[in-house]
Amino acid sequence: MSSQATHIATTTLSAGEFFTTKKNIVCLIVVALLFIAPALIYGVPANKDLLNHFRFALPFFDSLSTGHLYPGWLAESNSGYGDPSFRFYPPALYYLLSLARAITGNWYVATLFSLGLLSMVGALGMYFWTRSILSESSAMWAAIIYTLAPYHVNELYQAFLLAEFAGAAVLPFAFGFVERVCRRGRYRDAAGLAATYTLLVFTHLPLAVIGSLALGVYGFVRIDRQRWWKSFRLLLMAAAMGLAASAVYWMRMVAELKWITINSVDPDNSVDYSHNFLFSTFSADNLNVWWMNILAVITFLFFMPGLALFVRRARLESRFVQLMPVTFLTLTALFMALPFSRPLWKMLPALQQIQFPWRWLAVFSMAGSLLTAATLPLWLRNTLQWRRPLRLIVLGSMLVSVAFTLAHTVREAEYRSRQQFESDLQSVRGTASVNYWIPVWASPHPETMKSEVETSNRSVAVKEWMPEHRSFEVASGNAGEARVRTFYYPHWVASSHGRVLPTRPDRDGALLISLPADAASVNLDFREPRRTRFSVALSALSCLLIGFLALSPFARGRE
Repeated sequence: MSSQATHIATTTLSAGEFFTTKKNIVCLIVVALLFIAPALIYGVPANKDLLNHFRFALPFFDSLSTGHLYPGWLAESNSGYGDPSFRFYPPALYYLLSLARAITGNWYVATLFSLGLLSMVGALGMYFWTRSILSESSAMWAAIIYTLAPYHVNELYQAFLLAEFAGAAVLPFAFGFVERVCRRGRYRDAAGLAATYTLLVFTHLPLAVIGSLALGVYGFVRIDRQRWWKSFRLLLMAAAMGLAASAVYWMRMVAELKWITINSVDPDNSVDYSHNFLFSTFSADNLNVWWMNILAVITFLFFMPGLALFVRRARLESRFVQLMPVTFLTLTALFMALPFSRPLWKMLPALQQIQFPWRWLAVFSMAGSLLTAATLPLWLRNTLQWRRPLRLIVLGSMLVSVAFTLAHTVREAEYRSRQQFESDLQSVRGTASVNYWIPVWASPHPETMKSEVETSNRSVAVKEWMPEHRSFEVASGNAGEARVRTFYYPHWVASSHGRVLPTRPDRDGALLISLPADAASVNLDFREPRRTRFSVALSALSCLLIGFLALSPFARGRE
């Protein structure tokens, strides 16, 4: 009877936990929808990045619609000269927008749908990470606090850093799986870490670089010293599987970085990392840092309750030890955003390509939300016997931060109504690309051409003109060169009657094809190199391995 009673009690407890979790998740979904309520009411938040995202998204969707699952050349940009930006920008956001567009049949609704989904995923990610450290209720509050964190709100409503906003929804899951690997040492958790790390790399490259360092710091501090080798081995295996699974993106990106300008043409000093540390300047001439300084102060006010971990450490010793890895992560993120970390940035070239050290506020917001959720009940219940004025100052600081965020970040955002949004999408096609993605042979302002192909004293008839395949016929005449309205790139291969024709860039970067004197039928194809096929196979095998470790009874037996 005793055994049966214990079983019934355990079952009841598990059912109670299940319903508590379900209630918390429903609450977080409601909060996430309230987060995007201004966008639902007033329209899509707009910034200069809005049009750049859809300069990608529209042709990406067109390519998927024709059955090309991973396009390699953005053909319509730069007035038809194109650019290789598809090869360098992570594609996950554009798959999401394209899927939403296919479901809803409208880009405006698809965008709002994607914003709502990303908002919910971010809140659930924080809940997933925090519930392995704190109680169910504290985990729910950590997710709510993260949703309202000033920098997180700014990502969407002021800057419209949509790809970073999406990456900030994925990264908390990665921290949660690192916590579980270090706590339980299970292959399934390592597979979860590999999957979320893969998704992070596919979503936003700067946050993937920041996240890699942050996850490494968190894993190093959090690892169980008594079984460090097993945890270290699983973390290393997860990182390797994540990199392998995302190889289809980063392998071709890394191999071809030397073929794009990366801010070397008409360089913009405002994106130089050395000019974008928090509090490195207070001049309004640098609007990025000026606004981020204000946002950082508002963020500190929002996380003010977390200071209890430091000023009353003696009375919070057990909780401080439990939260020490998160505390260390918070301080690391803050350090990396300040000028004191400049020597470290100089040592790491990959870190410099992040452009904005203040991006570390994304990690700071995640870790700070967890610490605030852990300490906020102590202030509300006055467990630490704070004097009333101090409690009012601390709790009032949070309210001031929320009021500022609503009054400035949200209310003063620029919104695009449905009609304005659709008008923007019609005008964005064919516009100039960001200088980063222009081939090194090209000019930002190429010569205007009257037709797709031009030759001297020879007639040309274009037969087919697709994004990655073109064909045209040239009448007989003097041997010479045909100028094609396409930027030169090494993967463009011209051929006629099975024979490869020499190509080279013109002075403005346009593709020149050497033609024989005889009449020719020319095919121009964008051909992926062998390493692309290798990366596809590597990614596919790695995804299968991740799935095997996550679902296989063999892996569960080894645990």
